[in-house]
Amino acid sequence: MVKDNQMEYYRHCNHSYEERLSMHSEEKKKMVEKASMFIKDGKTYFFDVSTSIQFLAKAVDKEITVYTHSLDNLYILSDKEKVSLYSIGENFNRKNRFFYKNDKEDYFKGIEFDVAFLGATAITRDGIYYDDEEDAVIKREAAKKSKTVILLAEHEKYENISYYKGLDLKNIDIIIVDPIASNSFVDIIVSQNINIDPHSLIII
Repeated sequence: MVKDNQMEYYRHCNHSYEERLSMHSEEKKKMVEKASMFIKDGKTYFFDVSTSIQFLAKAVDKEITVYTHSLDNLYILSDKEKVSLYSIGENFNRKNRFFYKNDKEDYFKGIEFDVAFLGATAITRDGIYYDDEEDAVIKREAAKKSKTVILLAEHEKYENISYYKGLDLKNIDIIIVDPIASNSFVDIIVSQNINIDPHSLIII
C-alpha cells in the first residue's frame, strides 16, 4: 500500500520543471530575499539547479563569480555583466535541466566557494535527497568545497521522499525555509523524525 507522503512525492515527479517553477512562487521570492543577504561583492558561489535558486539568480545584482550546472541559471546570469559565470559539465539531463560530467571526482578541482546555495527534492531523517544520482553527486562535491552551505527548501520538502542521497543534515550551515509558523515547522520535523543539526542556523 502506498503511503500518503509517497503519493505526494509521485505527484511532485509528474510536474515538469516549468510547472514547479510557478508553484509557491511568492514563498520562493520571500526565501530569496533572505538568501540575498549572504551574497557579497567579490565572493565566489555555487548556484544549484533548483527552482528557488533560479529566483535567486534573477535577483543577483552584485559583482560575483558563480559556478552552476543549471541551464536556467546559466541563461539568467549570462545577461548580468557583473557576474563572472562558469558552467559545470558537458552531458545534459533534459528532464531536470542540468549538466553533469562522467568523471564524478573532478567537478571542482582547484575551486573553493564562499557559499554554496543548494536546493532539495526531499529532506528526511537521514539526509537530503534528489531525483538524479548525478545531481546528488554534484551537490555533495560542491558542499565539500564551500566555506558555508545554505539550503533553500520549502516546508513541503520535509514531507517528500526521493531516490538519491546528496548530503547529511550536518553538512548544512544555514537552512532557509519558506514563510511558515515556527510551531508548524517544528511539528513537521518532529512528525517526520528529522533531527536538524543544532549548530545550523534556521531562517524562516
